[in-house]
This record gives sequence, structure tokens and C-alpha cells, in this order.
Amino acid sequence: MTDPRDAERARFERTERCFEALCAMSGAEPEAIEARLLELCGGDTALENELRGLLDMDRRASALFDRPLFEDVDGTPREDAGPPGHIGPYEIVRVLGQGGMGTVYEARQRSPSRRVALKVIRDRSYHARLRARFAREAEILAKLSHPGIATVYESGEADGTPYVAMEYIDGVAITEYAEENALTVKERAGLLRDVAAAVGHAHKMGIVHRDIKPSNVLVDKDGRATVLDFGIALDTGVSDRTAMTESGQLLGTLRYMAPEQVDRSHAETSARTDVYALGLVGYELLSGRTAHGADGSDVYALIRSIRDDQPSSLGSVNSSLRGDLETIVGKALSREQERRYANAGEMAADLGRYLTMQPILARRASTWYQLRKFSKRNPALVGSVAAVLVTLSVAVVLISAALRTATRDREIADAQRRAQELTALFVTEDLFSAGNPNFGGDVNISLLDAMRRSSEKIPERFEGSPGADASISSTMGDQFRLMNEFGLAIEHLERSVELSRGLDDLSVDVMLDRLVSLADGYSDVDDLDRALAVMDEAESFMAANAGVSAAQRVDVLVQHGSLAYYKLDFERAGELFAEALAIGEREAPEQTSTVDAASALAMVYTNLDRYEEAERMHQRGIEMRTRMSGPEHPSTLQARDNYAIQMMSLKRIEEAVGLLDEIYEIRLRVFGPEHNKTILNRLLVGRAWLYGGEYAKAEPFLVGGYADCVEVLGSEHRYTLVGRNALVRLYTEWGKPEEASRYRIGPRSPED
Repeated sequence: MTDPRDAERARFERTERCFEALCAMSGAEPEAIEARLLELCGGDTALENELRGLLDMDRRASALFDRPLFEDVDGTPREDAGPPGHIGPYEIVRVLGQGGMGTVYEARQRSPSRRVALKVIRDRSYHARLRARFAREAEILAKLSHPGIATVYESGEADGTPYVAMEYIDGVAITEYAEENALTVKERAGLLRDVAAAVGHAHKMGIVHRDIKPSNVLVDKDGRATVLDFGIALDTGVSDRTAMTESGQLLGTLRYMAPEQVDRSHAETSARTDVYALGLVGYELLSGRTAHGADGSDVYALIRSIRDDQPSSLGSVNSSLRGDLETIVGKALSREQERRYANAGEMAADLGRYLTMQPILARRASTWYQLRKFSKRNPALVGSVAAVLVTLSVAVVLISAALRTATRDREIADAQRRAQELTALFVTEDLFSAGNPNFGGDVNISLLDAMRRSSEKIPERFEGSPGADASISSTMGDQFRLMNEFGLAIEHLERSVELSRGLDDLSVDVMLDRLVSLADGYSDVDDLDRALAVMDEAESFMAANAGVSAAQRVDVLVQHGSLAYYKLDFERAGELFAEALAIGEREAPEQTSTVDAASALAMVYTNLDRYEEAERMHQRGIEMRTRMSGPEHPSTLQARDNYAIQMMSLKRIEEAVGLLDEIYEIRLRVFGPEHNKTILNRLLVGRAWLYGGEYAKAEPFLVGGYADCVEVLGSEHRYTLVGRNALVRLYTEWGKPEEASRYRIGPRSPED
């Protein structure tokens, strides 16, 4: 079956080619251009109309970037007469501006005496639809009452001319104000927050602005921002929502449009459309450049950029903008509506959190999300990268096995070479071909789908070579775990372990590695009982086989102890960790697994209220970790996390928060905001304040951390349960039972 996206892409490219050919004839007579248009379209009426519309927009390009994309809907010419002396009770002072629908004058009202902005339809030959749109703007503005939205004083008609009298704002465009006053980044963010709050009020009242841009946000000398011009706003409470818009008509200002406004095949306009426009305004306000297209870009190039391109991140334009602001604006500028803020109020709230140095709720697009999106735009490139990554991963496994068997007989060495050959065929003929149309593949296939499709062929490809099958299944299982495809990961890891059990020549260490990987897979989905069963098998296997390295034995014991710890069996966990530490200190004192055992045992002591022993063990573990792995290694940071939890238990709250803040900054910089330990870090800060009775300080960290856990890890992950239970405790102790009831009480989780 043909993918409809292919047909859409082909038509888009054809339209672009035709438009460029016609633009090259800009100096020709209109009749010649029309004849060439008909020739290019070959009877395709829809394409003819689209091209005529694009040519018309191109002729008006200079106006397109500064005012809405519509003229009088009946096409009648406008008279260019000077301003009248007065309109009704208003004395006209001067023209403030002219748009597609009308003229705005500065005027003075006689009673009460005040300056006003008076908006009127520009002449009396207006179409009935234009008159209705003008009246609708007055009705919409009358619904809104917010300090960031211009107040409507009255609307009426004088000598047949409809008018709306509203608050006069003596200010300049928001971007101009920021430059003239050399505002700092935080001051600019504060202005954006105020604008988003005003638009959020409109959204709460069911109004979508649809033309947010810098010139529609004026800032006065006192720094007050006001949103203007609801001329093409949408009232979502009106049943006939499309009555004011002709099919295919572009409403708004092109440079500040959202993808769904320039491509009608997308979802309909909503509050999220305004959020996108706020993101564009924020991008320009903060970086000094527009998100889409340089000044002077032709219309079609700009439309294509809006439709197809994700704007560069703010941090790539100015490194000082990396972090929360980049994340907030990036979320607003998501091409998919569902990934944006639901309304401008949510965006304003996150900007407020940034300004008050609280954790924001927005999350950066995860690495795998970005890679999946990239793979759809560049399938061949991403397919190659994925294949290379898997090839390298598999090669490491097989070469390691070959080195271990180098001293064995020729038959085993030949089997290893055969495994390498089969692996090469799997990569080139299965994984690569998933994206090769010459072999029945899909050129637009995503990385994840290519791995899914190729992994289905593993049993057939490696038939008769169980060693290679077990190796590639283990590698694919680990890759699927990295991509959060836990079902497929477990399927492949189970297959690897099952095949490995029947391999007589498999080294003990490799078998234990595969058992530990399978236990990790079960642990990922919180199936701790099955994970523990696998580790019981690993210990039995270890006891029955000689030649297990001390480091491997410590690894197995630490993994087993960790699962007991997650099950809240602290006594059993302590026994396993103590055994691991004894072996490690005696036979592998410089192995990281030995330090793992020390740090883990310290946490057990903390949970058993053996604080003095825990204190010594924590400090020892941190010193060893720092010396062996460096201060920013994940295991070093984990050891410091554990020490902070010890401090909480002893009510050393300020020390704990100080340490956790240091750790958070490192994790945020090194691993990013979506790393599971970065998320847990935020929960730990909240819990520290909770333990100290500082409920107001605890709340934003716990709410934000819990939201992160739900989004990234799922609602039933153990970290999510930690956050949920902490929130119940917070609101219960704080005397807010209704808030506490919002969170279902889960089982008690260990002090991770």
C-alpha cells in the first residue's frame, strides 16, 4: 500500500518546482505568466489555484511580514482619503496604523475626556463578512478583562461607520522596547511571562488570538505589556467556528504562524496555536532573531520552513540561553500540537517558575524522540548510523568471546568465525535492508522500526548457530532497553539466556552477564519477583562453577542485594551487600563493584537506623568513588545521593539540600533533565524540605519531580511511587487533605 505521506510530499515538491519556475518570470507580462502556469499544471485546477495564491502572496511579500494575510474579502479598492475630523463623539488626532480590516486612530473622547484608540473599517464599501468580523472583534474584546489586554470602552456606529473605542497604549513593540532599554534575559523573560498570562486569560475565556506577533504586543514606558488586535480571533464557544474564514484562507501574519495555520491538513487551530506564536515571539525577544527564515525570505521558502522545520534551539543561537528558558520556548515551538503547552497560562506558569528559580514542568524532547524524528526526515542516514552502532556493539561481544577462546581448539575458533560471518550478514542483509526499497524495505522507516523488523529474522538467520544467536539476541535486548522498548528487550534477553543455558563452551562470566542483563530488564518494568528469581539462578550457577572472577561475584551479589533492597527486604539486602564487600575488599579492592557494595550497605544501615555505621560507610564510599571514577561519574553522584539521604534521616536538612543542589547541577549539565537520576534528584530535594517541615519549599520539587517520573518512567515505576507517596505525606502533614487525595497512596518505597 502506498504511504499517503509519499503522495503529499511529491505534490509539495511539484508545487515548489512550479512556483520557482513562475517566480523566474517575474519580469514577464501577466498573460505570459498565466500561460506558463496553465502549461505547468496540466489541467490540475487545485494546483492552478494554489499557485495563483502563492504568486499573489509573493507580490505582496513586503506587506506579508508586517500585517495579516488578508485584504477586503470582496476585493473592492480602498479609498486613500485623509483622516476625518471626528467620528461620533471622538475627535481624530492622527492615524496610528492600518491593517487588512481597518484603520486605528488616536482620538480624544469628549466625555469623559481621555485619549483612546479608535478602530474603524477603512471605508464604507466593506463586504458584509468584513462587517461581521469587525463586530465579532468588539464582542470578543468585551468578554476579556485583564491588565495585559487593551480595555474596550465602547463600540458603536457613527454615520454608517462601525467603530470600537479602546484603551490607548502609548508604547512600542515588545522586541523594540527590549532593545531600546537593553533588557536583561530575565527582564525579557518577565515580559514574555506577562504576555503569556494575558493570552492565557483569553484562552480561559475560550478565545484564541491567532495573530500574536511583536507588533501586536506594545510595552509602555513603565514596562507594562499589552496584547492588541483580536481582529481575527476565534471564539471557541461559537458553534459556527469557520463562518468567518473561507476555505484555504490564511489568517494571521505569515512569519508568526504555526504549522497548522499554513498547512490545513494539520490539526485545526487551537489555544496551542497561540502558544506556538508566543514561542516565536519569545525566541525573537530572547535571541534577537526570528525562528523561521531570514529577513527577505520568499513566501514559499518561509511557508516550507514553518511547515517542515523545527527551529534551532535557543542555546544553539546563544549559549547563555541554554537550560530552562531554552526548554520552555522549545516546548512552545513543538511542531506537534500535543507536545506544546495546552494553553498560554501553562506557559506563563512555567516562565514564572523560571523567574522564581523553581523547577519548571516542561521537559526537553528526549534523545530518542529527537532521533526518531530525525530518522523520519533522514531515513538513509539514520539507518546507516543505527547499523554501524549495532555492528560495533555486536563486534565487541564476538571479539571478546574470540579472545577468550583463542587458546581452545580449532573447532571452537572456527565456530566463532562462523558467528562473525552470520552477524555481518544480519547487519547488511537484515538491518540495512529494512530501509532499502530494493529489498522490500521502507526508505522512510524509523530507527526503532528497522530494529524491530530485523530482530524478527534473528531465529532464521542464526539457525544452527546458537552461540551467535544468543550473542546477537543479548545485544539487541540491551539496545531495546536503551530505547525504552522493554517488552522487546525482555523477549530478546530471555531468548539469549535460554540459548546460553545450552552452550557448553560459554564462559561462566558471559553467562552471568546475560543473567544480570535479564534481571535488569525485569527490574526496568518493576517485575522484581522475576528479577529475583533470575538472580537466584545466577548465584546457583556461580556456586556450581569454578573460575568466576572476584569482580563478577561481587557484581552478582550487589545486583541481587539491590533487588532485595527494592523489595524492602533490608535484612536480606544487608547480608548480600556485606558478603559482596567482604569478597571485594579481600580479592578486588579497586573494583567499582566493591565500592558499589560499600555504598549500598551504607543505605541499608540508613534504613535500619544504624546511622553511625552508615555515616562511615558513606564517606568511605564517596572517597573511593571519587578517586577511582572522578567526581562527576554516575556512581560517584549516586554515592553522594545516598549520603544526602542519610543527612535527611538525621534532620541535617540544609546540608542535604546543599549537597543535592551540587549533584543536580552536575547531572543537569552532564546527563540532561530527562535522565532518571536527574529526575530522582529533584524528588530528593523535595523530600529533604519535607523532612524538615518546609512544605512550601518542598512542593514545587515534589510536584515537578513526580510529573517528570510519570512522563518519562511511567505511572507505576518505583521512582514514581516515591514521588507519589511523598506528595501524599506532604499534603497530609501540611493540612491539605483534598490535595493529598489527588494522589493514590502506593506502597512504601525504599530510600533510594
